[in-house]
Amino acid sequence: MNDIKLLVGKGSKFFDGTMLVQKAVLSGRRGDAPRTLSVTLDDSEQHSRLKVNCGQGQAVYFYLGGKEVFRGLLMTDGRGNSRSLTLKAYDNCIYLCNNKGSFSYKKKTATFIFKDCLKKLGLKLGTAVETQFVIGELVKKATTYWDVIQDALSQTYKSTGIRYYVSSSKGKISLKKRTVPASMPILDLGSNIQTYDMQRSIYNTRTRLTLTTSKGGSKGSYVNSNLEKVIGKFADMESVDEKITATEIKQRIQVFKMETSAVSQELKVKATGNMKCVSGACVYMSIPTVSIKRRMYIEEDTHTFENGHHVMDLKLSFDKTA
Repeated sequence: MNDIKLLVGKGSKFFDGTMLVQKAVLSGRRGDAPRTLSVTLDDSEQHSRLKVNCGQGQAVYFYLGGKEVFRGLLMTDGRGNSRSLTLKAYDNCIYLCNNKGSFSYKKKTATFIFKDCLKKLGLKLGTAVETQFVIGELVKKATTYWDVIQDALSQTYKSTGIRYYVSSSKGKISLKKRTVPASMPILDLGSNIQTYDMQRSIYNTRTRLTLTTSKGGSKGSYVNSNLEKVIGKFADMESVDEKITATEIKQRIQVFKMETSAVSQELKVKATGNMKCVSGACVYMSIPTVSIKRRMYIEEDTHTFENGHHVMDLKLSFDKTA
């Protein structure tokens, strides 16, 4: 059984809808924003109906075991003859996604760009690690704040091999470095994993990379000859800055070798719910039947609370540095 609590309201006036909850689904995806909470509640005249109106800027809080696991803006509410009330809320990263602007940064880090975007929108900053890598130029017109931040993080990753991600907690947005924690949840086929599905694919695999400048000049290349002999030629091109360094070129090729010039593997599991298992987090997987016994990163997570039970559906990626 799980101990959940749902509050909806604004300012000092909140309504407790816990006893009306039929089903609640909390989900997220790495690289996307924001996390969402979808709830279905009883809506019968036989009991006190929940007072909600997304047009009033109401907030939604969701707790598990007394701990806040979601805080966001109510953006959709609906009622029908099924006598049920549906709510959908988004955490405050929604403001990064639903606001557009024009941006021009020169010789700035992703950390600077992240903080600047939050400042322009008046969003609360949590923590922000220093990404250090200086991006030569980043110019975007009529695009979302989220896309600008993700572009900066993508360039940083390709040039350094270090991943960073954005998350929201208790109304504050943070920039964090993806790391391998000292301890992590263990998902095992013999205990908490209910179902699994593993797939391999070469659809997005590329065997060649050419780095070019805006003027068409070549800055480097790589060919995975062994793989190309097996699956054939699949070429990719990336645009780089004229002043890219030899170290940055080497790192871009290294990232390409790990992420793109390899057979893609994906794992989906349904397991007993654990709120430590969210997008961006690391878990240790043990599924001997498909020779998996290693750490993996969560790409997508969906946590479902229904009839007193908590289950989760996860999509995981193979950590290529393991």
